[in-house]
Amino acid sequence: MGFHILVLAGGSGTRLWPLSRRSTPKHLLPLAPGGETLLRSTLERVAGLGDTVRVVTAATQAGGCRDALTGLGLADDAIIEEPEARGTGPALALAVGLIERQDPDALIASVHADHRVSDRDAYRAAVVASAGWAAATDGLATVGLVPAAPVTGFGYIEVAGARDPQAWQPPPGSSPAAAAAAGALPAFESAGFKEKPSAEVAQRYVADGRHLWNLGLFSWTARRFGAELEAADPEFAATIDRVIDARLAGDEALATSIYAALRLQPVEPLVLERTHRLTVVQASFGWSDLGSWLDVGQSREADGDVDGDGNVIEGDVITTSARGCTVVSRSGRIVAVAGIDGIVVIDTLDAVLVVPADRSQLVKVIVDRLQALGRDELL
Repeated sequence: MGFHILVLAGGSGTRLWPLSRRSTPKHLLPLAPGGETLLRSTLERVAGLGDTVRVVTAATQAGGCRDALTGLGLADDAIIEEPEARGTGPALALAVGLIERQDPDALIASVHADHRVSDRDAYRAAVVASAGWAAATDGLATVGLVPAAPVTGFGYIEVAGARDPQAWQPPPGSSPAAAAAAGALPAFESAGFKEKPSAEVAQRYVADGRHLWNLGLFSWTARRFGAELEAADPEFAATIDRVIDARLAGDEALATSIYAALRLQPVEPLVLERTHRLTVVQASFGWSDLGSWLDVGQSREADGDVDGDGNVIEGDVITTSARGCTVVSRSGRIVAVAGIDGIVVIDTLDAVLVVPADRSQLVKVIVDRLQALGRDELL
């Protein structure tokens, strides 16, 4: 039984437009501490946790992802290409299915490439803890983060009875240091996923102590995931098998045509919300999914990467009498901001975004409008 880490590097990060585009999605932007890309930072964070690390990405983003692998010593098959983006459900089903054909008993942990984490060791321990519980229970496991605030834009997991800590076992081939910390993390039975609650409900979730943020960090054996997928959606499982058969036979055109017919869907409703074998590991570490320019500004502020007025500045920028702004110039032009607080200004060669930081979720509306107008050159 090998222990494999899958890094999901999909999506386009539309809420970080105009920097994030289809060709330069969020995980390929230098948004990690020290100016690294989020993907590179994630790969370095999970390095050495298990036997292998592989990146799961859409074929159109594979080139950019390969560039992020430079110097990490990963295997030639470290990229698993999804024929086209179909969400975490199909992507994981394809990647896990390919691994299962080689090693049905493989233990797999899945993480996201576009998360920013401030405590590397706590994160690594949580991933190893979830993998250990997946192996120990012959089930599925996830990491739930103790919520820092009653956020309405996140999914939550409700926890029930505690797991016996004596039942946990370290994954084979896992980092000894991470395994030592992992065994101390509490784990629970899952009582179900709760999606994006109202402000009132989110406050109740934080207060009751039984609801954790869903980070999308999952573990399972290849065999168990395949069995759960088959039970949840036999037709979908059969379609994935046909895609894998075509790919292994060298017929990528057929694999792509079959895969393209799948509907886009997350792995949670596809498998995890239907299983009765889910363990939730409770963890606590600094984390952000950088879902908006407000999140980017706050993460940079937490790192101390701001000027004396709390402004995030990048490129040729001048500010005066301005506080708490995020101002980025990637156009070669000078951008000047004066007499205004809490705004985001992103200047690129072909687009300029100006939005209040606390309303930066509206960026997705702009992207939807551009799509409706057929302005594909800006997406």
